[in-house]
Amino acid sequence: MSVRTLLTLVASGWLVYAACDASAGPPARAAERPAAAAVPLATALPVAATPDGAASADSDWGGPPTTAGGPTPLTPSQAAALERVRSERIFVTPLEHFTVSNEYRHALWFPFMRELGGVYVGVASDQNYTLLAAARSEFAFLVDIDRQVVDLHRIYAALIAAAPDPAAFLALFEVRARSAAHEAIAAGLASDSQDQRSRAQALFEAQRETLAVYLQRVREEQAGSWLADPDAYTHVRKMFAAGRIRVLQGNLTGRTTMADIAAAARALGSPVTVLYLSNAEDYLFYTDRFAANVAALPSDGRSVLLRTIHDRFPGWESAEGDARWNYQVQALPDFQRRLGERSHGRNQDRTSMLSAALAAGAVERKARGVSVIALHTATPAGGGDLLVARASDSDDARRD
Repeated sequence: MSVRTLLTLVASGWLVYAACDASAGPPARAAERPAAAAVPLATALPVAATPDGAASADSDWGGPPTTAGGPTPLTPSQAAALERVRSERIFVTPLEHFTVSNEYRHALWFPFMRELGGVYVGVASDQNYTLLAAARSEFAFLVDIDRQVVDLHRIYAALIAAAPDPAAFLALFEVRARSAAHEAIAAGLASDSQDQRSRAQALFEAQRETLAVYLQRVREEQAGSWLADPDAYTHVRKMFAAGRIRVLQGNLTGRTTMADIAAAARALGSPVTVLYLSNAEDYLFYTDRFAANVAALPSDGRSVLLRTIHDRFPGWESAEGDARWNYQVQALPDFQRRLGERSHGRNQDRTSMLSAALAAGAVERKARGVSVIALHTATPAGGGDLLVARASDSDDARRD
């Protein structure tokens, strides 16, 4: 890809997921086809049930019981498994930083992922806290290509440690609490280098007012969010305190971070029950490396992929109360299976995968702006050996 092409993609709003560690494969490309090529959802969604007639996903799955007292300190072996997960070097900085979410109805996903436990993997900013709290996740990996998002997670962790409840957390964003907030950040990042601490303090200072407005909205307008529900906030706080949340700069299509997460989940003996991609699939093709990264994640029959689809794509209506996003749940094993069945024009990106799922009758409309794919029908997965081998061979073949 030429520099001019790269700049054109960035300037037009495409987040460049290609730039990652030096060992990464070839650049990813903006994935979406022209809107007219999409299969209209409205004509394909009135499916009565999942393909095998299994129970509807409208009700909670139940999941494992929440441990009394919440997350506990890590054992030495658990701590070692989490510490082995590495970040990646990212060489492209997006022009737009998604430090606040423009998704407003995450509670629509709760019936499909409540109290699943296990391992949570997600991209983007604080909406992950709402989701991992609803899932009562035992471990969480928060991954983003944007260093600002990663830094913000670490700022949040420091402020959460200093604030016992949502009100105290939000108070740290007020002008009168400016000194206290900076002190809390300095304490939370005490083991970082001076450059890292300075960068975090500068980011907080630059975005404090914007974040104050946004976070208050999360508390007041988003039912069940990590700031609206004291129990959710407590779960997130205890997860950070116990070292059960790892924040990493990484790439969905890279060689290192996602592969390390899969290895850590296997070492922890815990499936990835929630993979949250937001709308990151807008900006990537399903390359061999991406497919290998997803295939390697250990999953079980309850594991889900959460994604948002912009309503600019024909047929994908937005949810009530959110004039932008369709909230979709796909069985993670089904996603892994489809990634293993890629061929020319089929399952090469989100658009072609959804087209195939619609044609097969695997997509079900649950409510306005809520759709599901193949829930309760997929076989647990997570070995990924074939796809890992294919990705390695493909990467080798592309090297100059």
